[in-house]
Amino acid sequence: MARNTTALYDKIFFARQPILKEDSSIWGYELLFRNSSAATKADITDDYKATLNVAANSCAIPGQPVQPGVKLVINFSHKSILEKIPYALPSQNTVVQISETIPPTPNLLAALQELSNDGYYIAINDYEVRPQGEILIDYADAVFVDVLTANTESLKRAHKSCEGKKVQLIAKRVEDSEKYELAKRVGFKLFQGYFFKKPENIGNRRLNSNEIARLKLYRLIENDMPDFDDLAEAIQADVSLTYRLLTLLNSPIFGFSQKIKSVKQAIVLAGWKLLKNWLRVIILTDLTPPQKSSELPLNSAQRAKFLELTARAYNNRNIDPETMFLLGLFSLLEPMFDLPMASVIKYLPLDQEIQSALCGERNIYTDWLDMAILFETAQWDVLERHLGELGFDPLIVSRCYYLSMRWANAFFHNPAEAS
Repeated sequence: MARNTTALYDKIFFARQPILKEDSSIWGYELLFRNSSAATKADITDDYKATLNVAANSCAIPGQPVQPGVKLVINFSHKSILEKIPYALPSQNTVVQISETIPPTPNLLAALQELSNDGYYIAINDYEVRPQGEILIDYADAVFVDVLTANTESLKRAHKSCEGKKVQLIAKRVEDSEKYELAKRVGFKLFQGYFFKKPENIGNRRLNSNEIARLKLYRLIENDMPDFDDLAEAIQADVSLTYRLLTLLNSPIFGFSQKIKSVKQAIVLAGWKLLKNWLRVIILTDLTPPQKSSELPLNSAQRAKFLELTARAYNNRNIDPETMFLLGLFSLLEPMFDLPMASVIKYLPLDQEIQSALCGERNIYTDWLDMAILFETAQWDVLERHLGELGFDPLIVSRCYYLSMRWANAFFHNPAEAS
């Protein structure tokens, strides 16, 4: 089957460095663009794109959430301010940082005034009391002054330019205790630099919006009562799915007497069972990142069918065959996406017991997953004991495994045989 080459996740890379008050409490964090998780400085070829990258990911900081009142400082380019990019972020904790060297055009000044009126905090970076800085400071709430390269006189000049204005002075690049004491003597109240903490690289991954939409399609196909209208609308919204479904059902192997002309007609003629399983496997296959082995979706589908067939063979009232199909199908999501299982399955319509089993907790479903893994890894002695504990006949289970292999291979090469 054709593969979608869009990755499930987007990589997130940036660094953050704290800005401290005199009592060492956190005033805010400056968020810094990074090209990779190992980068120690910004390698920026396009400041506009760098701004978008950091702004878009500013809420993706792993670990503890940012505390109320703590500010996030992001450097915005001239273009991004005019295009109102800061408005994508909450005004209550966003600091719009601009360079003192940015041209103070009338449009920029009007945009800064509008941001200020709407509650955004404005800061000037690398402030040296240049002529354009003296214009920008009337719109600013804070200025960042580089104390590493400054002397006492230049620091006093920066401090004096802020007198009579509601502007906070932030000493940046405080590398040692000498620079820290100098900044305090001049009158700085906020501090940032290696003397306190180096920038901390933040590396993370997130599901992108297209793939989240694919996962949410599962909600429609897992409903007890199929809604053909809603399902047709969802499939029609995805050109790739629509094309492949109509191509599949118009092929000679189905032998329909009339050409299928609409998605809803295709759904009805295909039958719910075939369509449901086809969509399950197609979506999972499409979601698998292209750098991953193509065997992963095949193995997932085979494991799903194996657990379903075994559940049907034993007709256990506590184990629903449809549920077992989903358990097997989603059991390899973690190696597929290199994401924690819990971060992926939250988009799927699974009950808590299934979610717990997929996340490694022991319950009634984990024995079934163990059985599938023992088959796949050919641990025959352990498998025999395991089947005995479950009360399963090895011949019946082996036949289910064989049929599931045939089904999965047929599904990936000839979907008609998988109905």
